Amino acid sequence: MTLAKKVKKRAIKPGPVVLSINVCDTIIRDERTKKVSLVGLFNAIHASTFPTVHPSMCVYIALTNGHGKCKLDVRFNRASDNQIIAGMEGEIEFINPLQVVELNIELHGLRFEKAGEHHVEIFCDGYPIGCRKFLVNQKQHMIPPTKGTEG
Repeated sequence: MTLAKKVKKRAIKPGPVVLSINVCDTIIRDERTKKVSLVGLFNAIHASTFPTVHPSMCVYIALTNGHGKCKLDVRFNRASDNQIIAGMEGEIEFINPLQVVELNIELHGLRFEKAGEHHVEIFCDGYPIGCRKFLVNQKQHMIPPTKGTEG
């Protein structure tokens, strides 16, 4: 067998393409129309103290251009040290590359040890295919003005 045939034989199928990664409070899917509504989209979580537990969040992911089955990993990590704080994996299948596969992930009690940038990362068969940043911020406490300095 020639080298060209060996390389062709070992060719890796193209991975899916990420159309969107959205972080929100609620995902609603209308059963009749199959349309999706994302409620309360956000880019940041605000906490008074750390560590903090966020009661509930949803992540909507849409993928296309997939070829057959692939192992999908979704990871939530802290950017400063790449510490994984949550994750899930499973298998998805594309019937054809034009198909759009949608994932609705609901997380309860996600714990954040400290403020900073965090990521939702998507891997297909071990290769990164998408990333969405969001912030976890410390709320700034407002000190009321003293009498006579209200301005």
